[in-house]
Amino acid sequence: MLLLRASPSSALRAEPAQWSEAFLESIGVCTHWTYNDTPYGYAYDQVKRLLIDSGIRHIRDGFSERITDLGQHGITTCLCVGPEASQKPDAMKVADIVQRIKAINAQQPSIDAVEGPNEPDLFWPRFHISYKGEGADRGTASIVKGVTAFMADLYFAVKSEPATAKLTVIGPSLGVTYDPGAGHPNPFPKASLTNYVDWGNFHPYCGGNPFSFPFPYDTLEKYYWQGDFPSSKLDEFPYAFRTYAPPFAPKPMAATETGYSTDRAGPSEAVHAKYMPRLFCENFRLGIQRSYSYEFIDEFNDPDGTNREAHFGLVRRDLTPKPAYYAVKNLITLLRDKRPHAGFKPSTLPLTIHVSPVKDYREPISGQVTNYDRTQYVHHLLLQKSDGQFWILLWHEIADEDASVTPPRPIQPPAMPTEVFLPSNFHKAVIYRPNNGIHGVESDIIKGHLSLAVPDELLVVQLFHH
Repeated sequence: MLLLRASPSSALRAEPAQWSEAFLESIGVCTHWTYNDTPYGYAYDQVKRLLIDSGIRHIRDGFSERITDLGQHGITTCLCVGPEASQKPDAMKVADIVQRIKAINAQQPSIDAVEGPNEPDLFWPRFHISYKGEGADRGTASIVKGVTAFMADLYFAVKSEPATAKLTVIGPSLGVTYDPGAGHPNPFPKASLTNYVDWGNFHPYCGGNPFSFPFPYDTLEKYYWQGDFPSSKLDEFPYAFRTYAPPFAPKPMAATETGYSTDRAGPSEAVHAKYMPRLFCENFRLGIQRSYSYEFIDEFNDPDGTNREAHFGLVRRDLTPKPAYYAVKNLITLLRDKRPHAGFKPSTLPLTIHVSPVKDYREPISGQVTNYDRTQYVHHLLLQKSDGQFWILLWHEIADEDASVTPPRPIQPPAMPTEVFLPSNFHKAVIYRPNNGIHGVESDIIKGHLSLAVPDELLVVQLFHH
């Protein structure tokens, strides 16, 4: 599948690399430590060990006695808070929250980010949550006022306290699917939250994107509508950015919930394992500062796969890891910088990547003969470790299922012929497939040319030069 051969050189363009540690810092996962009737509660020690072993450094949760314990293992928490996080009167709520954060971090630096209200457009009316007389069941405009007031107070309180001033303040998320084109816009005005956040926030769960131009591709009649690939709402038709980023502009975005459920209507565990490393790569490539996969452990017993909420984990309820857990763990293991130092600044690499189409491909499952000519769907990240070594991550960002039917119809797209051109002093590559493990295949690079077949799962290419 992977070939290396000599070829005429191509014009090289200097491409800036990003630090491998910056990419790893963008990977997070949601937890629910206070859900005592789930493995988070009754099997905490085993779940903690699985989390530590995964290499994931960032979690997202509410206040919990587990925060300090996890901090001792280098796992930091994005603390999601709203008015309900404190029982104090409104005038004292935010100060109380900040003091509790101070107390936790005084024991062990464990909280690195504070997130505003979680999907208040859904949960404030349902649970009668309000702030300073705004919200609850008073309508959307009142919820916007209440959330904005809370974020203003939270940001000021966090940034004015020396012990918390360096924490990242992340904006509130929304739970409703808004459609500006149909007269149902994001209720928060443009730039209304800009001054109260370091990062904006959205929950771009992966799935079909009906806010796109329908066209046939990959055996799907309406590719973006029926495909469930990670970037479906973020890249070619960036509905999620266009809808949810404006209230925070020009601040960058975080995704404090994203991912897949492997229930009967969701991707198979095999496809899930292909998608999750791609999800973290896609989001980082598109400038999302941190992405928290929802979630770490399947919460409920649901052998029939009919409860979507029971299957979002990287680990099953019985504490056996899904294939996606190992794929993400292996990716982190490969890219971890063994001797990181904060002053490291990645350099540039002269690089050109050329992708060829695959014509008249017979998709093995459906038997359909089709062309895979959208070569722009081969994506890559250029990373560098502090020892100077470059790593290229490549993947075919393509749908592996028709998500419009239940269970989804599997698709086996082709690997895309890809030529990588490098300076002539690069002489060797080691090619890894995190879905298969952490052992790579070593090959010579001849005259600065590397020929690959880029599949629908991640390739990690380690480069060596004289």
